[in-house]
Amino acid sequence: MPPSYQTLASFGPTASSEEAVAQPPSGKASSLQQRRSSTFADLLELSGLAPHKDSSNGDELNSSSVNIGSGAQAAVDDMALQLKFWGKSSLDEEVFNYLLDDIGYTRPRYGLFDSFLQDIASADPNFDVSSRTVSIENLRQMYYSSEAYSIPEQAVFNNGEALMSFVETLFRKADVTGDNVLDFDEVKQFLRCLLGSEPSQELVKDSFAALDVDGDGSVNFEEFKSFMLKANTNDTSELSGVFNEAILSPSHTTDDEFVTELETYTKEHRAVNHHLLKNLACAAFGQKETADLLLRFLSAYSKFNSNFISNINTLLELLDNYHHIEVLSENLEEEMGQYDEETLVECEKMGIKRESVEGIPHRQLFVEFVEMLETKLARSYAKFMPDYICAQLQQAIEESTKHGKLGLLAILYFGSELIVPEIYSSILDGLRLSMGLTNEEAKFLILHIDMDKDHADALREIIVANCRTKAERSVLVKCTQLLLDARVSFYDSLLKYASFDTADFSDKDRSALCLADTTCHPIVLDMCRDRISGSTVLDLGSGDGCLSRQLLSEGATKTVGVDMNSAMVETANAHPAKSRSEYYVAGDVTQLKHLLLSTTNQTNLMPGRQFDVGLFDLTVASTLFNFLSITEMEKCFCDVFSLLKPGAEFVISVSHPFKGGKDAGSRNYFANRDRLVEHGETKTISYSKTLQDYIDAALSTSFEIMQIVETRDFYLILRLRKPDRQQSRQLKRRSSLDHASTLSMLPKKLTWSKAAISHPQNAFYVNIPSDVKEELYKAALSAYEDQIGVDDLCTGYFPADSFMALRRFAVSLRNSLLHETGVVLLKGLDLDTFSAHSNSVDQEQVVACSKLAYYLLCNHIGDVDGSARGKLFDVKNTNINAMGSKDNVLFSVSDCEANWHTDGASKDKVYDCVGLMCINQASVGGKSKLSNACNAYDKMQSFLPKLMLHELTRPVPRDILENGKGRGNENVGTELSRTESILQLRISYNSYPIYDVSEEGRMRFRYMRHWIETAHQKVNWKLPTMLRIAMDVLDDTLSEGCCFHERLERGDILICNNGIVSHGRDAFEDVPGVAPRHLVRAWMQCQKVDLYQSSQR
Repeated sequence: MPPSYQTLASFGPTASSEEAVAQPPSGKASSLQQRRSSTFADLLELSGLAPHKDSSNGDELNSSSVNIGSGAQAAVDDMALQLKFWGKSSLDEEVFNYLLDDIGYTRPRYGLFDSFLQDIASADPNFDVSSRTVSIENLRQMYYSSEAYSIPEQAVFNNGEALMSFVETLFRKADVTGDNVLDFDEVKQFLRCLLGSEPSQELVKDSFAALDVDGDGSVNFEEFKSFMLKANTNDTSELSGVFNEAILSPSHTTDDEFVTELETYTKEHRAVNHHLLKNLACAAFGQKETADLLLRFLSAYSKFNSNFISNINTLLELLDNYHHIEVLSENLEEEMGQYDEETLVECEKMGIKRESVEGIPHRQLFVEFVEMLETKLARSYAKFMPDYICAQLQQAIEESTKHGKLGLLAILYFGSELIVPEIYSSILDGLRLSMGLTNEEAKFLILHIDMDKDHADALREIIVANCRTKAERSVLVKCTQLLLDARVSFYDSLLKYASFDTADFSDKDRSALCLADTTCHPIVLDMCRDRISGSTVLDLGSGDGCLSRQLLSEGATKTVGVDMNSAMVETANAHPAKSRSEYYVAGDVTQLKHLLLSTTNQTNLMPGRQFDVGLFDLTVASTLFNFLSITEMEKCFCDVFSLLKPGAEFVISVSHPFKGGKDAGSRNYFANRDRLVEHGETKTISYSKTLQDYIDAALSTSFEIMQIVETRDFYLILRLRKPDRQQSRQLKRRSSLDHASTLSMLPKKLTWSKAAISHPQNAFYVNIPSDVKEELYKAALSAYEDQIGVDDLCTGYFPADSFMALRRFAVSLRNSLLHETGVVLLKGLDLDTFSAHSNSVDQEQVVACSKLAYYLLCNHIGDVDGSARGKLFDVKNTNINAMGSKDNVLFSVSDCEANWHTDGASKDKVYDCVGLMCINQASVGGKSKLSNACNAYDKMQSFLPKLMLHELTRPVPRDILENGKGRGNENVGTELSRTESILQLRISYNSYPIYDVSEEGRMRFRYMRHWIETAHQKVNWKLPTMLRIAMDVLDDTLSEGCCFHERLERGDILICNNGIVSHGRDAFEDVPGVAPRHLVRAWMQCQKVDLYQSSQR
């Protein structure tokens, strides 16, 4: 084994003899091949994970004992059929050459068949190379045992678990003291282990400084893991999943459109449509109980609405627009009881006495209103309302006020004036039905229902004027979400209080009373049995782990259990039968995705791609939702939907709603919703729900309902399914749009006609309209004069009407990129317009202004993604050879040829579109070229045998390119994360298909041959012969379809759909005395913008 593994193995205790990795059987393969086949097994052993399983008896595997992927199986079956046509029982050199003849393979063939024989031998040490024939069984063995084929397919590698476990092993072995942190000496020991030699004092010092991110003098595991993995992080902000990002961007929505979207979100929120409000409105609880509950509602409500006037006064002090101050002052006057004559006359018409409202502040009216209800009902709750009922609402208001003007606007408009008329209407209807209130008695509600509508119209104008930037919009959305969620919490808490007259029921109490019921486990297992084998399963409400262990015994490869009861989680983790494949964490299931992202150290779940496209093959929840409110259940459903893979299933079991209704005695079935019911025998409590509540939660989250089972012992079991990926774009629910991930959305397949290929000038060239150019020139020069660069620029910096023409133009360009040709070549931008001098060119200003104009254009087409290498990246020669021996060097910083490729090599990150603006041409060479990858796929599909086509659609490893300037390993962090063992596992994780194809006309093409070849080299794998041939054919087919091979001219902007169009560049040479070749690249995310625009249409 390599020195680093030897050192690590001797550094601490390794796996026990029962867990030791089986050595490959001795045979005729070379020692080099044996070393390669044991490399990843060594890493797995050191990580404490199960190795890739060999046959049970060590003999050569036969067709019935090999389990390979469906794509590989189709390739094998097709080859068996082809051999039958040729009258052969095995693949020999003659048939091999027939294959190459059939596909028109024109490259040198010498040694290809021998190379293919070596591929077979590397997978099967018993293979006799001298026979020079390959049987169907040999092919199956190659797909099953060859690391180059099997490792990228194995879940333990492609889900990052092997990498996570190895990093944890490094940390644990370095943590000699066992205190879960590394000190300076332990970091030195870690380096000695990792590098296989004594590290220099300078390296230890630099490494410790880099690892100790928080500067507390020690390195915890979170710091260590983040440093070594270099994983892409997921969006865990409060706004994640609330809104499509396009709505927040001033480049894609006007101020009025943004406010309209936020208003729609507010009016559709449960804060306005909660079942409590609906039941109160129709007095569903009965007259007496409805009246009692309304009094409790209003008594609690008085705790936080007392600051309304002071909030208005504070906002008045912060406004600087006189008209806005005047509008808000009028609202304040009415709040203080100062009405115009028209309002007073209308009150009198409704039976409300003028003297009972005129000059009386609304706060006083409210107090008198509650006192009147207390008198009628002969009871008061003012002094008995538990603090928890209003706690979240008060906290939301306090948090929002910290955001100054924007937070106060959110409180007054979205959190109050916009929704109060609807809420108060429900209360008024309920009071009339339950207590028969007259208009005079209900005047407080009537005045607000009428006036708050007018107040909202007036406030809207102020909101629209204060949402010009993405930052401002984000604050408004964050505060609105906070306030609306807090209102829902208020309703839910009130129902808790109404369920237990004297008990202060807290979440802590609930977690202790939530006991798993195992009665329905057999039925749950039976309903998902066809999904268990080979699955990664999420077990919600896992309790002591009983169901997880049953799932593992049925063939699941990994289970992650989540439970609110920390004591139960401790029991599960301490169970003597607990295996390495089961994990348990305690936490809030209503924040499930955030919980799992924050506990990846405990579950070995790799952050990044999987959290966006799907982690789990199956989720089960046994009786969990009995202990959650309807609101909490819907939140959990939403996160489960996000965490499941397309086509995966969600099986839940709950006590039958009719059983809950019986326990609740005489309460109405529908009015009982979210009431807490105590079960005497078990001393547990549960929330009552209707059957419709479960169905609505499933459908509103876009689950398909596959099966509903009702048992005789009063259990309800639902089997739900997440739609396949190709169906996901048709999801109707608004939140499905907002939760959409670029990784999960395959681009629309776009092919070029012969006419387009023959006439690229007509198909792809677009002249920038003069009004668009004028907007760009003016904006770029204005920003430059204000010393604002691209990194500091936001669209809201400019007046609202600055980009009217650009907006329209960007929509047409985005449509071309995503729905028509996938390419636009923009012409006509005169960069010299940006020069400060009329007679000479100020190159520094030209470059700065050109970048500003280019960024503004790109950011209107999509959202410019600056997460990896900045918003814009200078593509120019830095005198580094990308084809040389130096590691981690990009082609975009060199002058060598960059053959056919798409941008981005990370499994966790894709870019919808890539743009290149030419500032200076190359003196020699440097032509850009384009070809359609969809056309190439269709052509290859017509003649390539599946044995070769499979190479283009199976997971293939890519080299790891670090974020940054791409000029090599420039710091200790990059050096450490690229040491041999770590890099090998990072590469094994970074495997994905060249062509990802759906059945409904969508595909994503991701390719750069160089990074595939270097990845194989760095993991010590021979590049499979069939992959080499398939990439030869792919390169040749793309070259045959090349319809553009030209040098970009100064000011040209080329934008390509990065999932459909392959581009390349010839080698170039800069000549002394002439401005060097300089292009500027931008990566854009466009599909979510397009989804939003489509939803509006």
